[in-house]
Order: sequence, then structure tokens, then C-alpha cells
Amino acid sequence: MIGVLRAEIRKIATTRLWWILLICVFVLAAGYAVLAAIVAIQDERTFSNQGIVQSIYNGGNSFSRVLALVAGIAALGNEHRHHTLASTYLATPHRLRLLLAKAMSLLIFGLVYGAASVVAGVLVAIPFVLIHGGSLFFGDVDTWRSIGLGVGSIALWTMMGMGIGMLIKNLLVATLVGIGFAFLVEPLVAVWFFFRDWDLPLNLIPTGATNAMLGTTSWILFGSTNPLPWWQGSLVLAAWCLVPVIVGVLSTVRSDVTE
Repeated sequence: MIGVLRAEIRKIATTRLWWILLICVFVLAAGYAVLAAIVAIQDERTFSNQGIVQSIYNGGNSFSRVLALVAGIAALGNEHRHHTLASTYLATPHRLRLLLAKAMSLLIFGLVYGAASVVAGVLVAIPFVLIHGGSLFFGDVDTWRSIGLGVGSIALWTMMGMGIGMLIKNLLVATLVGIGFAFLVEPLVAVWFFFRDWDLPLNLIPTGATNAMLGTTSWILFGSTNPLPWWQGSLVLAAWCLVPVIVGVLSTVRSDVTE
């Protein structure tokens, strides 16, 4: 298993895509965190609100998770595109072991993307909070839980990408479907639920579940006024991200080698 995992990590690490996405994650996360901080300046007392400060720390989550999704899709889509999946299956006859190694390797890179996103948010938040006399809340366990879950939530989105990549074998179509859902359809639904004050439906979609999971309250992230407890939000997000990969694994394990 370790040898298979090492091989899967090497497959990702030897391409340019992973570090290009890493740079994009950091830059976009920092940019969106700045936007969240600027919005918070309208009422300087908000920098003493833990939920707002955590919203800045995790401000880049909206963009970072989409890029993590793309990384997951590309990991499977490139194999379909270049017809290397059949040889991979033949080299590792235990197909479930291979897919688990792929999932673990993507989770590792997802954690790297998550860490880059949160670090960018923290670096942006520090000067804003200190200048306006707020609190960084680094002495509060809830803050560190939010930071840790922020990293983990982005890693989970690589699993959704992997599932989409297994279910839709055309790389371009899979990427368009994934980005269309994560960056267009789902955010528009979140906006609709937010302005209609439909808290329960909002909590049950990825955006609302993520906000509940991270304890963010900034309106710019469309956080519910009555969010689920963080652990329930985590379960909802995990279901959204893991169901596609479970379905994809089940269909892939039973399929014949055709490439």
C-alpha cells in the first residue's frame, strides 16, 4: 500500500498543475480575505467579533475549494485522457487499494492547498485586526478548530473532484461540470436561500455547511443566521464530498478495463 501511495503522490508531484494551483490558492485566498476584511471595516467593532475574524481567516475557502475540486478531477481525468488508467490497473491488480491510494494522495495535496488558503487568510487578518484594535482570538480553542477545519474542508473537496473524475471520463466535461456546480450553481442557490432567510436549506448545501463547520458569520460568505453546530456542518459537507467518490469507486471497481 505504501508503495502504491508513493507512486500516486509522485504522479501528482511531477506535474506543473499542483504548484500552479497552489500559487492560485494562496493569491486568491489572500484577495478574498482582504475583501472580507474591508467589508468588516464598515463597523470596526466587528474585529472584536470572533465569527467575523474567523471569516477572514477562512475568507479564501470559496475559491480554494473550487481549485481543490479541479485538482481531484484532473487526477483522474488526465489518466482517462492519456489512456494510462488501464496500465495502472494492470500494474496494481487490487483496484480498491489503488483507488484508496489515489484518494489518500489527493487528500495530502488537499491539505497543502487548505493550509495555503488559511495561512493567506491569517496573514491578511493580522494587520487589519491589530490596526483596528480587535482580537485575533488565538487563545481560543474555537479559533484553532475553525482554522483546522478550514484546512480539512478544502481537502475534502478534492474527494468530490475525484468522484466526478471517475464518473465523467471526459476531462473537459468533468471540469466544466465541477466548476459549474461549485462556482456557479451552488453559490447562486446559496445566495437565494440567504436572502430568503431559509436557514435549514442553506445549512444543507455545501456553502452553508462549510460556514457552519468553520463558525464564520460574515454576510459576504452567505452564512446562515442559525447555523448548524460545527460537527453537524462537518457531516453534511463530508457527505457532499464523499458520496460522489464512493459511487465512483463502486462503479470503477466493478467495471472492465477498456483503455
